[in-house]
Amino acid sequence: MMKHSRMRGYTLLEMIVSVGIFSIVMLIVTGAYLSLLGLDRELRATSSLVTNLSFAVDSMARSIRTGTYYGCGSTGANPSSAGTNGTCDTFSYLDTSLNEKVTYIRKSDGTIGRCTGGGICNSSNAISLTDPNVQIASSGGLTFYVRGVGTSGGNASVQPQVTFTIRGTMVGISNRTTDFSIQTSATQRLIEI
Repeated sequence: MMKHSRMRGYTLLEMIVSVGIFSIVMLIVTGAYLSLLGLDRELRATSSLVTNLSFAVDSMARSIRTGTYYGCGSTGANPSSAGTNGTCDTFSYLDTSLNEKVTYIRKSDGTIGRCTGGGICNSSNAISLTDPNVQIASSGGLTFYVRGVGTSGGNASVQPQVTFTIRGTMVGISNRTTDFSIQTSATQRLIEI
């Protein structure tokens, strides 16, 4: 006598339920993956803006350290005058390696600008140091604090110092804004050299 073994399998209803659950799980996973890709893109863009701003601040501080004749506004970079101490939104000095006047300003488009040469520095002739998506605040966004300028005689060992603050916002890919505030100092290095 032969026994018939009954083969077990999945019913059509079990297969439909399994495929449905699998589809729902895959839809959720795909949505999460696409969200992570969007966040990664936003973080990369913000990181690029932070790097740009950091590079601008570092290059400003480095060039100020090797400069002479610091001054608020356009009074700096003049060997015949001592320059001015004080608080200002425009700063000038004499770049000793290029032997020319350098001025930093906030341009009308909201970026930090750098002018070289002896002419008047304004938004039209300044070269932007920062990305247009890094917007410097219009009021007090770029402020220089200059001190120690014009010391002579027994005070000649006092090194002039410039502290500058930068405030503003960074605009990301999805128009998400991030506020920032940076402060750094640069002390003239010529006495040490």
